[in-house]
Amino acid sequence: MNISNIEAKAMKNILVAYLVMATIGIATFVFSNSEAVLIDGVFNFISAFSMLVGIKISKLVTQKPTKSLPFGFAMYETLYTIFKGLMIFGVLILAGSSNIMKIYDYATTGSYEPIKGGFIVIYSILMVTICGLVYLYLKSQCNKLNNRSIMLQTEKIAIFQNTIISAAIGLVFFLVGQLKGTFMDPILPVADAIVVLVLCFLLFNDPIIILKNAFNELIIKDVHHDMREKITKIVTPILPKEYQLNYVSISRLGRTYYFMFLINPLKSDLPLEEIESIQQNIKEHVKEEAIFSYSDVIFSSKDIDTLDD
Repeated sequence: MNISNIEAKAMKNILVAYLVMATIGIATFVFSNSEAVLIDGVFNFISAFSMLVGIKISKLVTQKPTKSLPFGFAMYETLYTIFKGLMIFGVLILAGSSNIMKIYDYATTGSYEPIKGGFIVIYSILMVTICGLVYLYLKSQCNKLNNRSIMLQTEKIAIFQNTIISAAIGLVFFLVGQLKGTFMDPILPVADAIVVLVLCFLLFNDPIIILKNAFNELIIKDVHHDMREKITKIVTPILPKEYQLNYVSISRLGRTYYFMFLINPLKSDLPLEEIESIQQNIKEHVKEEAIFSYSDVIFSSKDIDTLDD
């Protein structure tokens, strides 16, 4: 399975989808004057740009390490995730702050820009359809890659957000049309702004999770407990009886894992050929579970906490 090729093809396909949605969103804003729609369109345009970066990174991470980058290009994948998380975060902050000001202006001056809700309902139906199809496509591609692509996983979260935003915008403006002449009349002029604020609040947690995971990768934090359990079960049976697996350290950048195995030899004589054989055997078995991975195998009777003493 060529992960890079599948990933790059998927990104090219959703790049086209993002450009189509961005064009429709900005065009709908011109006719409807809805800032919620404009924000959605801008979000899609930025996502399309990020796809171009993602396609390049997908090719980079499969290249062999160099002298200047001995651990390969995996950090670019993490940087992409940070960029995507910051982009989503920034859009939500910008949307929230601008619409708070819109509500404030309406409350203090009574001024507002009229919005044509009919265009927005049509826009919403179209966007939900496109976003839903893209989400299902991304889900199938992630499953095909056994969820190894961090970039496609990130895009799946982003497109799910987009689906919710588009559906909520259409639903609210449909309801606004039904509520004219009722007790809700005083707030209908800023219904667009209220929708944006509610969506910002509901979606705020997703970019935080994306950024938190990427930050953990950059500081090389070992939080991969499930993977450690899998790898331990794989490595323990293949060790000769004179060797004991004491510890497995795991760090990750994007899809690339970095393993450090601390093995305690229970004998004093350690033939070089035997050591090299164990190291190679471990690396081969680990590659079956984590295709993109680097493994260091250290032989020492010391505990992990005293290894550097």
